[in-house]
Amino acid sequence: MPAKPFAIGIFVSTPSVDQTIRKIMADEKHAIRIDHHCLEDAVPAGKEMEEHGIEVIISRAGTAYLLRESLRVPVLSFPQTSLDLLVGIKEAKKKGRKIFLPSFRVRRTGVQMVGELLNIELEQAIYSDAGSLRRIISQAAKDGFEVIIGGKATMRFAEEFDIEFCELISSEEEILETIENAKSVAQSQREQRAASQRLQTIMDTASDGIVAVDLMGRITTINRTAERMLNISPDSAIGKSILHFLPESSLNRVLLTKRPIRDKVENVKGEMLVFSHTPVMLGNEMIGVVSSFKEVSHVMRAENTVRRTLAKGFVARYVIDDLIHQHPSMMQVADLSRNVAKTDSCVLITGETGTGKEIIAQSIHNLSRRKAKPFVSLHCAALPEQLLESELFGHEEGAFTGSKKGGKLGLFELAHQGTIFLDEIDSTPLAVQLRLLRVLQEKEVMRIGAEQTIPIDVRVIAASGQDLWKAVQDGCFRKDLFFRLNVLRVSIPPLQTRKEDIPKLLHHFMGHYSRKYSISLPALPQSYVDKLMDYSWPGNVRQLKHFCEQLLLNCSFRYGTDGFDALLDELTRIEETEERPRKESAMNQPFAAPLNPSRPDTDADSIARALEQARFNKTKAAAILGIGRTTLWRKIKALGLE
Repeated sequence: MPAKPFAIGIFVSTPSVDQTIRKIMADEKHAIRIDHHCLEDAVPAGKEMEEHGIEVIISRAGTAYLLRESLRVPVLSFPQTSLDLLVGIKEAKKKGRKIFLPSFRVRRTGVQMVGELLNIELEQAIYSDAGSLRRIISQAAKDGFEVIIGGKATMRFAEEFDIEFCELISSEEEILETIENAKSVAQSQREQRAASQRLQTIMDTASDGIVAVDLMGRITTINRTAERMLNISPDSAIGKSILHFLPESSLNRVLLTKRPIRDKVENVKGEMLVFSHTPVMLGNEMIGVVSSFKEVSHVMRAENTVRRTLAKGFVARYVIDDLIHQHPSMMQVADLSRNVAKTDSCVLITGETGTGKEIIAQSIHNLSRRKAKPFVSLHCAALPEQLLESELFGHEEGAFTGSKKGGKLGLFELAHQGTIFLDEIDSTPLAVQLRLLRVLQEKEVMRIGAEQTIPIDVRVIAASGQDLWKAVQDGCFRKDLFFRLNVLRVSIPPLQTRKEDIPKLLHHFMGHYSRKYSISLPALPQSYVDKLMDYSWPGNVRQLKHFCEQLLLNCSFRYGTDGFDALLDELTRIEETEERPRKESAMNQPFAAPLNPSRPDTDADSIARALEQARFNKTKAAAILGIGRTTLWRKIKALGLE
């Protein structure tokens, strides 16, 4: 793409200079504007040129000086070399031997020596504008000077006072060089304006307010967001002290200390803003400060967006209709869940394994006002203590060996404004229980290795497969945490107490796996359904679901419908194998009662005997002792019986 022609304004002093310039620029495609004003008379014309897009101006030295004081565009001056002066004096000598040389604001050196060498009387005087030039020429006329050397203004006053005039001109080469310099300056100005415009566009598209100040705290740059947030215009802001608009700003401290300030919350006209101030360094020298700021509400929205992005996939899939039932006790559970969902209080869900505690938890979330927010689930028994803490509360970079680079958000942070479901809450170590209690009470978390807390808004739903109050009595669960969690309770009855649900569940699961595996649904004899209803289902609904999958696949792949009884016999044998040791131990062992936490001296002996009796099967040993398997595992660890 061809470059746009340059727009150059030139103030010429005499007709000879005008001709030289027109000759030089005859073949140029650039926009050249020539004007014949000089000194202060050139200023209005220069402003008019600036308003009409002239990029650079050229004039004689005196006029250039006055133009620079009034214009923003660059102003170059035609050079006046010693050789040009000698040529002018030589021509003036032809008209007289008493020569007068006006000089703009600065005396020329060597003038007296030139006069002595040429055997002429050569005098110079200083002027600063047209008025002072007229006065010194008037005095020169009175002093008998015969010739005056200078430019257009000098020529006008020489004619007025009837003195010979000799033009001090620049050579064609010097004029051409000055014009080429003007083109370079115009190109540089374009590049600078383009870079400035790009920077301003970047700043204006930023969501943060941005203000740059110099060492005196005067505003040099401001973006549109800052103008809007501070309710100021750039015309009224540029050049003024930042303290005029932000009198309590911490930016002044950065100007004094040269140290940055990050994330400082300040009140500006009733609006809470978060400021960050960064020194601008040129080498080792500070030349200003850049301040960026945003509304606290914007920070909170951005934080929520980040949390939602990171929590993508933390979605509750189940709704209350997924709770397949017809027994009145389960109808009460469903109705209670609907009412519980209307609140924001903690919920404790109790029920044997496989009864559907997570379905209830997800249903409560999907019925609540938090349904569009994350649902985060954690099985507390699945992780060791340190990893459990890191998962729940997050950690800072370097908090411990193996910690994630850059740190990690905990599940409580990811669940912000949503729900966190803590399954098997009874298995959490006491140290973690203490931190959980603080989160519930203070509504804030502190990452491992951090020094600051993070506010959160999370609803907690906890679940336990055993009597949590019994865990409190056994000393395995904090009483204060129990009371904090046990605000609302939903208890799910085991499947064996609501056997009327078995046919409906059986039909639902068989249909589900029939569709999943594209297997035709076998017709179950009523006698077989009756036998299934007589079974105790220690694994509850989960066990029934898996049995339906087994039944459908085995009937299709191996047995056919004749395999119903074989699978039922296998199920019954498993039940008898599990129940027999439990019953025998309960009848034969005198220590089958729960351990007494007030007698820790007998715990180790009792646990050791129970483990030996159960052939070191922890599930059976826990049944003998009348405690949960998790409780037994904790006591084994605490007593050093691993």
